Amino acid sequence: MARLSAVTRDQLAAEDHQYWDSIVGTRGSIRGPYGVLLHSPKLAARVADTGAFVRYEFTIPENLKEMVIIATAKEMHSQYEFSAHAKLARAAGVSDETIKAVADGTAPAGLSGDEALLVGYVHELLRDHKVSDATYKALVDRFGEQDTLHLAVLVGHYLLVAQVLMTVDVELAEGMVAELPE
Repeated sequence: MARLSAVTRDQLAAEDHQYWDSIVGTRGSIRGPYGVLLHSPKLAARVADTGAFVRYEFTIPENLKEMVIIATAKEMHSQYEFSAHAKLARAAGVSDETIKAVADGTAPAGLSGDEALLVGYVHELLRDHKVSDATYKALVDRFGEQDTLHLAVLVGHYLLVAQVLMTVDVELAEGMVAELPE
């Protein structure tokens, strides 16, 4: 059971309905971390704004964004985040074999091209707490300086999301399937 319940719109003060509405406007509903983040409505809105930018305005292909997100979720052992984004990764064209390799921790071995580069980048950043010159150069050569910066923020955003989910122990939503090995 989650340590902190999700907030409903009716539980918010009238002046905070704008934050709820803004989040619903970009995501279609309140789910995952946003229900609990709404215990602090202004914070929820700011987190959602960053998330909306890296999810919907950052221009690298969806399959690559989802690779970065599931690789980040794997490193954080965030079952909710990984499971939610594995579904989105599949919808964006990431193969089941690739998702399983990330979940099992064997990736980037067996991956190639952009997928291998991005999973390797996430591993360096989150395991080594630094990024090698070679990896940084490869990212800039492939994606440019601005999108390399956006990749760092994408990872950072999903680190924040994972920390919220794990702190308050948000459980998988009804119908979600656990995708990370225990």
